[in-house]
Amino acid sequence: MTSSRSPGEAAETIGGFGRQDRLWVIGLFGLGGAVVGAILPYAARLAADLPWMPFEGPVRLLGDSDQQWLLVGRPLLGLVAGVVFSAWVIINTPVLHLSGEGIRVERRGAVERVIDRSTVAAVYRRRSHTVIETREGRRLFDDEVEGDKTAIRDAFVRLGYPWEGPPPGA
Repeated sequence: MTSSRSPGEAAETIGGFGRQDRLWVIGLFGLGGAVVGAILPYAARLAADLPWMPFEGPVRLLGDSDQQWLLVGRPLLGLVAGVVFSAWVIINTPVLHLSGEGIRVERRGAVERVIDRSTVAAVYRRRSHTVIETREGRRLFDDEVEGDKTAIRDAFVRLGYPWEGPPPGA
């Protein structure tokens, strides 16, 4: 989570991934993909022997391919798939720019929507999602915002947004 303030204007930026967080996500998904690629033939062999397994032919084909280049190729392909998936996760994570005038929601480096401050009647957490609603109960935003729950709540409260519910951890 990042935080920013411009001179003369109270503002907060919440969500997104910092540099270390991006490296952590890329490393974690890349390693996970490589491990899946490495154990895929063993898991496929076990699965192909199960009497109830659907698509037995393709599963057996995955388990029987023991060519030398596949010993390195599968984990490498898994690594690439994991890195691509991590990039998708990082790019599609919303970033909220809060100010006294409203909330700007950015995703994929572009402004997705702008929520005027006067329309916001409630902000709260629902499981892992941050939810922003109008007085009529219309959801203006309902998505996961990366970062510490307390810091997210504090950013909204500092700028006078109507946070509902107990503080995180209470």
